[in-house]
Order: sequence, then C-alpha cells, then structure tokens
Amino acid sequence: MIQSVFNFANQQSPILATAIHNGHLMPSSLMKYTELGEEDRFREEDPFTGNIAQMFENHIILETSRFAIDINRTREKSVYLKPEDAWGFEVRNSELPQNLLLALYHAYDSWYKTLNSQINHLLKTHPFLVVFDLHSYNHRRGGPDATPDSQINNPDIILGRSNMPFEYHAIVQKLADSLNGKMVQDRCLDVRCDVKFPGGNFPRHLHRNFNGRLIAIAVEFKKIFMDEHSHELYPAFFKELREVFYAQAMPWAEAALKQILLQS
Repeated sequence: MIQSVFNFANQQSPILATAIHNGHLMPSSLMKYTELGEEDRFREEDPFTGNIAQMFENHIILETSRFAIDINRTREKSVYLKPEDAWGFEVRNSELPQNLLLALYHAYDSWYKTLNSQINHLLKTHPFLVVFDLHSYNHRRGGPDATPDSQINNPDIILGRSNMPFEYHAIVQKLADSLNGKMVQDRCLDVRCDVKFPGGNFPRHLHRNFNGRLIAIAVEFKKIFMDEHSHELYPAFFKELREVFYAQAMPWAEAALKQILLQS
C-alpha cells in the first residue's frame, strides 16, 4: 500500500536524502473513504522534494500520499482519521473498516522494516551516516491573494535539530551558516535552525534506533519555489535552489562526518 523508491546507487557514500512527504498517490482501496479533495491534499503534501532528494546518489522517495499513511508520525497516529489529525481538514467521509486500517498499519511496519534493513546495510560499510530529511511548507495560508506569512517566523529554509542529540547542534548550525545569505536568483536566502518545525517521527526513529551511528536533519524548504495554491512550479528558481542546497550540503556533510568521527 506504500509505493516508494529506495535507491542506493553508491554504497560507498555515507550520505542519504529522503523525501517522505513527496508522494501524491492514494491506494484505490482508500479513495472511497477519502473526503478531502485532490487539490487540498496536494497543498499539504511536499511536492518536488523528491527532485531535491534525487540529487543525492542514495535517496528514498515516497510516492504514496501522507493522506494515505504518514511515515513521519508514530504508528498510532500515522493514518489521519479525524480533522484534528490533519490541520482541521475532514479527511474521511466515513469510518475506515478495521481490516483496511490494519492493512495500513502493516504497510507502515513493513516500510520501517525495509528502512532499518537499508540503514543497517550502509552501516556495515560506514561508521556514521548523514541523513537529510527533506520537506517543504506553506507560507500563504491566507489564500492566493493574501499577504504571505511574515518572514520572521517563516525562513526560506529551516533546519530542525530538536530530534537529535544536543552534541550535534553546533555541527548543524554550520550548515545553516553556510546556506544563509546565499543568492537564488535575486533572493538572499534566510536559513535558520529550530523555527516552527522540530522534526517528526522519522528522524526520531533513526536517532532512537541508530543512536551514535547517524545524524538525521529535518530540512524544511518554504514553498517559494512554487505557487502553493495553483501548484505551479517556478522551474528556473527551483533548479537554482536545489543546486545551491546540494552545493553546500555535500561538503558540509563530508566535513561533519570527519568532525564527528574525530570526536567519537
């Protein structure tokens, strides 16, 4: 029930990028119980984050929508059942049958089992891994004609650190510093740590199950690369944004790995 791409093209690289909210597909068995329309679902998903993840040789991209099952939440909260589970949206038009709900939970368990197996496989080669947990977020919730949300609480890129041991916080700050102020076309990027999004269950799972063997950073891109209401992508801006991110993320990851291994 979960369609995803596990691509490990370079087992010699200790760097992994994931886009777990990238997907838009809904299982046919779930569609007849789904009240929320496609447009609203797409707005709350993280479209195009898979394109950023694909820049990294090792990547995991989900193609199934978070409105089917949300990998970034705990198992018991992974299926949106009530409006309070999904920002007030009426996601379901009727109660899910127990057998369908159990099938979704089983898919969740299977996905995490595959994830753990892939991480363990990489750890046979590398003493430590860096994981970029890529997401995007809305900043025009007032509507297409409303003023965008204030920049004060809505940086262009947010790096979440509260899901990881404190000892890695200063290292992640170096990535924020390297990205902050970089130009994407005529925009000077505002990049900060720990604003709004602390990171969800996915990075917490990684740190809990592979403690001392990896660092997983929640990366939130504000949807300045697209129109979050019409869903139009701004191709030139997006291309430059992901290239700027990759150009800073790769050397940072390599330096971070060396620093962490020296300190261990």
